[in-house]
Amino acid sequence: MSAAEPTAGRPTPADARHWVTADFAMQVTAIEEVTGGTDVSAVVWRFVDDTGDAWAAKWTTRTTTTGTRLVGSMADAGLDRAPSAVPTADGRRRSRRGGGRLAVTRWTDGEDAATVGLDLAGWHAYGELLADVHAHAFPLPPRRQGARRGIRRRRQRYRAAIRTLDARLTGDDVLGLWHDARPRIALLQQGTTLASAAPGERVPCHGDPHLGNVLVEPSGGLRLVDWDEAVVAPRELDLHLVEFSVLFAPASPDELAAFRAGYGPVVLDEHRLVRYACVRALEDLTSTMTTALDGSAEDRTEALRVFTGILAPSGSASLVEDRLRAALADAASRS
Repeated sequence: MSAAEPTAGRPTPADARHWVTADFAMQVTAIEEVTGGTDVSAVVWRFVDDTGDAWAAKWTTRTTTTGTRLVGSMADAGLDRAPSAVPTADGRRRSRRGGGRLAVTRWTDGEDAATVGLDLAGWHAYGELLADVHAHAFPLPPRRQGARRGIRRRRQRYRAAIRTLDARLTGDDVLGLWHDARPRIALLQQGTTLASAAPGERVPCHGDPHLGNVLVEPSGGLRLVDWDEAVVAPRELDLHLVEFSVLFAPASPDELAAFRAGYGPVVLDEHRLVRYACVRALEDLTSTMTTALDGSAEDRTEALRVFTGILAPSGSASLVEDRLRAALADAASRS
């Protein structure tokens, strides 16, 4: 096997160094993997070129190119809401390597907002940030096989995952947690049937704009990172992650008010918001339980932490349940 291809499924820093040099005509003097993410389909490296500038290289097996196209479109329009991207030597946005795609962007110093927190001015700026993305004139992406089409993020549909988990034999303490949570999962499933009052306006969405993907720069400015989930969809797809945090740290009423003031006046569909939150919670619950049952010991520990966190009082399932019951009652009264 040549040095250009990884010896296993997951590429190494040596692979990334070779690919960046060959595909982007950049000289790499130092490179290291960035750890801490939960996306098993991607690897990120920080590298320094021969001029001393820092860059991020991201390899992913996700098939959709919407995020790369959206970031490029915003940059062309002068909308500085994401780290600037570097084209390949032959002018493409990404190269194909090791069974995935590789992109290079400018490295942005700073820490994610989930770690450092946002004051009320920061929440206002967060609202402005998403409003700018949603207002950007972006053509509908081509409907390619494997591309994300709406809220669904996982390759395995959550309904199929639920059936698979229900069918597994009992006796495992971890599986007992699944069965204990089953009534709440059934409630969330009811939420996925909620009908919207009207079709939502389709806008460019980041797709996963929780505070962990909001970078606070040393200057105090905000940028969105990790655009792999980008999609053109109703704005509620992004905004439900503000209303129902997936990071176990719900926004306060004052923070939500500051965000909404920054975002600007908009009429949101409550049923759509709640439905999206239910789908997200079910996807996260099924994927983490599957990992807890079938993954390594290390993966199992982290998956159980996330699974129980989703169901904890500050978890995304708990945050949506009261509004879910109200929405179901409203839907029943209309039928």
